[in-house]
Amino acid sequence: TGWDGRTLIDGCSGSVITRAMVSRLVWEHSPDGAEKRCVGVEYIDHVGEPRYVKASREIILAMGAVGTPQVLNLSGVGDPDYLRSLSIDPVISNQNVGQNLQDHLEFYVQYLCSKPVSLYPVATWRYPHLKALTGIEWFLRGTGLAASNHFDTGGFIRTRAGIRQPDFQFHFIPGCVVGQLDFLPHHGYQAHGGTMRPRSRGSIKLASKDPRDEPLIDPNFLAVEEDMEGMREGLRRTIEIMEQPALRDYYMDSRLSPAPDFNLDSDEDCDRWIRNSSHSAYHLSCTAAMGKVVDEHGRLYGASNVSVGIISLVCTIGIGSSGGRECHAVDDFGQSECSYLDDG
Repeated sequence: TGWDGRTLIDGCSGSVITRAMVSRLVWEHSPDGAEKRCVGVEYIDHVGEPRYVKASREIILAMGAVGTPQVLNLSGVGDPDYLRSLSIDPVISNQNVGQNLQDHLEFYVQYLCSKPVSLYPVATWRYPHLKALTGIEWFLRGTGLAASNHFDTGGFIRTRAGIRQPDFQFHFIPGCVVGQLDFLPHHGYQAHGGTMRPRSRGSIKLASKDPRDEPLIDPNFLAVEEDMEGMREGLRRTIEIMEQPALRDYYMDSRLSPAPDFNLDSDEDCDRWIRNSSHSAYHLSCTAAMGKVVDEHGRLYGASNVSVGIISLVCTIGIGSSGGRECHAVDDFGQSECSYLDDG
């Protein structure tokens, strides 16, 4: 998603195959117990035909925290009993593939705004011509509402005493999001809130041996009581901040979500609202963790020439956006990894 379209082509000979789906890695036959070598990649092209490309050196799986364990499992890397249950021949035994899934959970606290200072009506799909004009202004001048992603304000807090680092994050946005794709047709604003160090662990599993079947994602949110405690206290602090006197001139008396008559003092009511209203922040990570699935160079245990991309190999999800952290990690770890691959 961050490729500029030129770096690979300018830096080395190569090609980019678009509208393709990797189906599995192909392994060279070797004795049992010996380190495996990947000799190629099978993929499905844009018309659904199977294709094969030969690998002469290194295979780097950079398919995110969902796609990476999916392809590894399809390639026979994982829990042998689980793979056999899907009629996949085990190649490398590793029960940690697809385990340890971590993600940030978040909720929205929303208010109607008494002044016309939000993203409405530009942000809603109800007025596509305004969206188009805003996009044109940004494209031609680099100015206007489209010049920002509007997550300009945020912060971190500690939800309880005695912890070393902040464990809860806020984002503020001048609009009320409906679902994930639209905005409420009124002036409003909201705060996103969520814990940063969840203890709950989920998993990625195959739906079948067919690579076209979407994998089964189980985030297992709030399975650990400590996570719910953090979200509960974070909800209370979020509302406390959003209803400070400094914002009194901007918000109407009726809070949209949670409702104005919501009982913040009730743990049960808070927990119920959090379970019903929270969703993924799309920071899925850690499903091919270093020390469990890959070594310190990101190389797959049991294979001589397969490495894994950044976001899958971290052991514990970090504080803040995983996108920004991954960019720094790619720069730091990626350069050392490229040097390691060149030397290898």
